[in-house]
Amino acid sequence: MLRLRDVIEVKSNVLLLMRERGKIVARREGHNIWVSLGSEYLAERISLQSYAPDTPYNTYHVKYMGMGIGGTAQKALDVANNPPISPPYVGTNDQVATDLTVTTLERPVRISGSASAYPGIAGDAWVGLIGSADPNTVPTQTTFRRTFTQSEINYGSFVSVPLSEIGLFLSSADPENYQNLLVAYHTFDTLMKTPAFSLEVVWTIRF
Repeated sequence: MLRLRDVIEVKSNVLLLMRERGKIVARREGHNIWVSLGSEYLAERISLQSYAPDTPYNTYHVKYMGMGIGGTAQKALDVANNPPISPPYVGTNDQVATDLTVTTLERPVRISGSASAYPGIAGDAWVGLIGSADPNTVPTQTTFRRTFTQSEINYGSFVSVPLSEIGLFLSSADPENYQNLLVAYHTFDTLMKTPAFSLEVVWTIRF
């Protein structure tokens, strides 16, 4: 006998694969949180603000991923809190992956751009376009994929960046803004990103 679920939950899995010349050299896997802003977005996405005529609350979609060195999972504070990483990426590591009130990456890092301190300069890219999405891989599931290349995140003096947080962002985000609002958030044990490595992200959302 089929039973209807009383509660619809948004469940997510995040897989991060660091590769050197195609070979996996490090792996992180976990369950992210769909933050309060993300839940509000979903509620608005499936409803209308007005029904005569039809007027949506928004028409945004998940479009970007962003990386950071914040969060309590950071294991390389000696690197994160000293030059050349700080002061360009100065901040604390207080955010936890269970806090639904999280709104931004705590210490976002650039995908490309300058080495200026926050908020950076015009032309800096703080979030990266998702490479592909696989809707309905199985019913009620979609997967977002992006590979951060060897030259992304690592450029200029940023030769070793201790990544420890990641977020999903909507198409309303401004890539040149370092404080974009996110809809999903995850922290993970430090992955030391250098120009020798690419980082593949596979982020699956299940309903």
